[in-house]
Amino acid sequence: MARENISELVKKYEQNLASGKNPYFDADEFEDLVEYYDSRDDLDTARDIVEAGLKIHPQSDALLAKKGKLYLYDGEYMEAIKLLSPFLSEYNTDVYLILIEAYLHLGLTAEAEKFSREIIDNEEKGEIGNTLSELGFIYLDVDRPKEAISYYEKSLEYNPENQEVLSDLAYAYEMEGKLDSAIEITNRLLDVDPYGYDAWVNLGKLYSLRNQYEKAIDAFDFALTIEDSDTNVLKLKAHCLSLSGRQQEAIETYRELLEIDSENGAVLLMLSESLLEIELFDEAIECISTYEESFGETTESITKKAYIAVKMENYDKAISIASKILEEEEPTVELMSIIGEAYFKKGMYSEAETQFLKIHSEESDNLFAIDYLSIVSIIEEDYTQALMYTQKLLKLDPENVSIKQRIILLSFELDEGIDFENMLSAFEKEELLNLFQMIYNKDGDTMSREELIEALREARACRILFKNMGN
Repeated sequence: MARENISELVKKYEQNLASGKNPYFDADEFEDLVEYYDSRDDLDTARDIVEAGLKIHPQSDALLAKKGKLYLYDGEYMEAIKLLSPFLSEYNTDVYLILIEAYLHLGLTAEAEKFSREIIDNEEKGEIGNTLSELGFIYLDVDRPKEAISYYEKSLEYNPENQEVLSDLAYAYEMEGKLDSAIEITNRLLDVDPYGYDAWVNLGKLYSLRNQYEKAIDAFDFALTIEDSDTNVLKLKAHCLSLSGRQQEAIETYRELLEIDSENGAVLLMLSESLLEIELFDEAIECISTYEESFGETTESITKKAYIAVKMENYDKAISIASKILEEEEPTVELMSIIGEAYFKKGMYSEAETQFLKIHSEESDNLFAIDYLSIVSIIEEDYTQALMYTQKLLKLDPENVSIKQRIILLSFELDEGIDFENMLSAFEKEELLNLFQMIYNKDGDTMSREELIEALREARACRILFKNMGN
C-alpha cells in the first residue's frame, strides 16, 4: 500500500481506538496495518490488530499467516505449526515459509527441508528468485549459513544484481568462515553500486579479518569519502593503521576522534597502545591518566601502566601496580604475562614460572607462556622439561628457526641422538649456518651444507653445553 494510503489507514485505526469503537476493515487492510506496526517493532499493537481482524475475517489466510509469524517472534514454534498445518492442502508461500522457520528453530531439519523443496517446486516463476532469497534469510537466521548460501546463489541466478541478496550472501560466507568468498561477493555488490557505504565498510572489516590491513584501510577511506563523520569507521581505520605498523597515522586518527569526543575511553586506550608501539611512554602515561580522570582506575588501565613499567625496565613498579588487581580480582592472562615477565627480568624465576604456569593452565597454546616456561626450565637446568615445552612451541610454530635451534641445543645436553640427527637433516643451509655461528661465534659462510652438519656433530661430541651458550 502506498505511504499516503497507509497513513490514512493508520489514522483511521487509531481514531477508532481513541473513540472506543471496534475497528472494521477489509482483510487486506488489517494485513497492511499488521505489517505497518510490525515494521515499527510495535508487536503488541500488531497482535491486537491480528486478533481484531480474525474476529471479522476468521478464514483469512493472510491474517492467519500473520498470527503464525507473531508466534515465531514469541518463540512459540509449535503453536505456529498447529495453527498453520491445516492450510497445507493448498500451497501458500507465506505459510510454508513460516512452517520452515518454525521447524528449523525446533531442530526438525528434515521437515524444514521437505517444505523447502515443495516451495521450489510450486513457486511461480516470477516469484521464485525472491522466495529463494527468503529461504536464504530464514536459514541464515537460524545459523545455517551453508544452506543459506545455496539458496542465495540460486536466487542470484534470477537477478544477479540484487543488492540485498548479495549483501546477505557475503554475510553468510563470512559466517561460514569463507572470507575470500565474502570479499568476492562484496566486490560484486560494489560493482552494482560503487557508492554503497555499508558495502565499503563491510569490505574493510573483511580485509581486516584476513589481516590485509592496507586493503582494509583503503576500503575504510572510500567509506569515509561517502560519510566522513562516522566515528566507528574512523576507529576501525585507526586500528588497522596500528596493526599495519603505521603508528604515527594511527595516532593522528585517534587524536582526530578525540577532537570529536574528548572523553571517549576506548579511543584513549587505543591511542595509548599506538604511543606504546613507538615507545612514546610519557605520552602514553599521560593518555592513560586522562582516561582515569574520567573513568577511574580500571583493570585495563592498570594493566597498561604495568606494561609501560616493564617496557621502561622498572620491574618493581610493574609488580606494585599489578598488585592492585591481584588483591581484588583474578588477573587476566595479559596481566599475568606482564607480571611473569617482570619477575623473570628481576631474576625471580620461581615466581615467574608460577605466573606462566597459570597462563598455561588456562591457555594451553599460549606461545608467550610456553616460551618463558622453556627458558626458565633451561635456567634451572631441567633440560628434559625444557625440551618438552620447546617441542610444544615447535608444534604451534613449526617454521620458527630459533625454536628449532633451541631443540638442537637441548639435544646436545640430553644426548638425544635421534632428535639431533633428524633436526639437522631437516634444516636448510641458512638455518645450519645460523646455528653454527651461534655455537662457534665465527663466520661459516664458505662452508658447504655437509661441512656445517659435520661441525655441528663435532660440537655435540665435544659437549658444548647449552648452559654456556649465553641463554
